[in-house]
Amino acid sequence: MTGTSELDRFGRHVVVIGGCGHVGLPLAIAFAGRGARVGIYDVSESSVEMVNAGRMPFAEPGATEVLGQVVAAGLLEASTDPAIVSSAEHVVVVIGTPVDEHLNPDQAAIPNALGGCTEYLRDGQLLILRSTVYPGVTALVEKMVAGFGRAIEVAFCPERIAEGKAMTELFELPQIVSARSAVALERASAVHQVRHREPALHDGERPGA
Repeated sequence: MTGTSELDRFGRHVVVIGGCGHVGLPLAIAFAGRGARVGIYDVSESSVEMVNAGRMPFAEPGATEVLGQVVAAGLLEASTDPAIVSSAEHVVVVIGTPVDEHLNPDQAAIPNALGGCTEYLRDGQLLILRSTVYPGVTALVEKMVAGFGRAIEVAFCPERIAEGKAMTELFELPQIVSARSAVALERASAVHQVRHREPALHDGERPGA
């Protein structure tokens, strides 16, 4: 996913915005279970507390044991502090399908999802939109990020998992990644390939160095 120098620079491989929900948390657990250092930003204090205690805020078969292991190993941490967004090279934004009450494209959905996180975005990060969005959203986000004065690549990966099957489908379904630049495409493809590695944790063991 990254070299040692990048991990030293950022501290974490991935941070998931909106990461305590049915889409974001299984994804965060999947990354951490493969040895990535993962952060979660979520506004729900109760969900963050449960995740940091190694407990699932909702039922998802196969997730509870892995969550307990990765939290105990120090590979996954959740926070209500948006500053955690600055700690990872890859920022995954998990949002629902961005439409308004009339099912028209809602151009405010992405900025709203980023919320108070924008000031914590850093040069060199890759911003990955994980949702089902309408055409043109990636370009819209690129323009928005450029307005922040940050050198950040943007990519898109549609969400395809079903609740109750996330911990299976995250590893079995092919990941469709797209981006408007070759660099963003290569980086996004590489980060999602991490989930196809062998698990870093077995029977409660901590990962090696």
